[in-house]
Amino acid sequence: MTTLPKTTLAILEDDKLVANLLRDFLNAEDEFQVNFIGYSLKEFIKKLKTEPIPDVILMDLKLKDGTGEDLLVYCNENNIESKKIIISSHYQPIYIGYMFKLGANAFLPKEIEKDELIPIIKNVAKNGHHFNEDQLEVLRSQMQQAPPKVPLGNANDLSSREIDVLKLLCNQLTAKEIAEKLFLSKKTVESHKSNLLQKTGAKNIAGLIIFAAKNKLIKIDDISI
Repeated sequence: MTTLPKTTLAILEDDKLVANLLRDFLNAEDEFQVNFIGYSLKEFIKKLKTEPIPDVILMDLKLKDGTGEDLLVYCNENNIESKKIIISSHYQPIYIGYMFKLGANAFLPKEIEKDELIPIIKNVAKNGHHFNEDQLEVLRSQMQQAPPKVPLGNANDLSSREIDVLKLLCNQLTAKEIAEKLFLSKKTVESHKSNLLQKTGAKNIAGLIIFAAKNKLIKIDDISI
C-alpha cells in the first residue's frame, strides 16, 4: 500500500505554550508533519532560509518583534509559495479582504475549535483557500472598495509626534490644550488623535490609555485623574 506524502507545516507563534500544543496536536494527525516552529518573526524567517519550505504556514498576527503582515510581505518578496493560514485574536470578518490581498489563504479566529482546524488546513493545502459564509459576504461587499487594514496596535507604527499627543491625551488634556502645549493647530491635534485611534484599534481615550500602558509609553500612576 502506497503511503501518501504528508502535508508539511510550520508555525509562527510567540506564545511557546500555544505553539507547542498546536504542534503536538497537528503531529498527531497522520496527514500532517510540523517541520518547525518560530517563536519570533526573526527566528521564523531564519528557519525559512535553512529549513525545507513547508506546504502550509500557520501564523499569528501580533508578534513581539513584528506582525504576521511582515511575514506575508516577506513571503511575497521572496517567492515563498507556502499557503498561509492566519489564526488571530484580531479576527473580524471585515478584515478578510485585506488579509487575502496580502497573500493569506485563510483567516481564522484564535477561538476556533481544534477539530475545526484540521479540515480547514486540508482544504487550504488542497484548494488554496478557505472562506466561510460571513467572509464571502464581506468579500462581495468589498469588491468595489479598498478593504480596511487590521489595526494591530503596534507602538512602532506611531510617529514621535503621535506619541507626544498620546501621552497628553492620556493625561486628559483637551485638543486645544495639547495644541497650545505642542505649538500645533487644534485641527492637527484632532488629526493625530484620529490616527492614534485607527492605528491602535482603540475605541476611546480609555482604550488609548490601556494601549499606552501596555506598550510602556506611560505609567498608570502618572495619569492625571
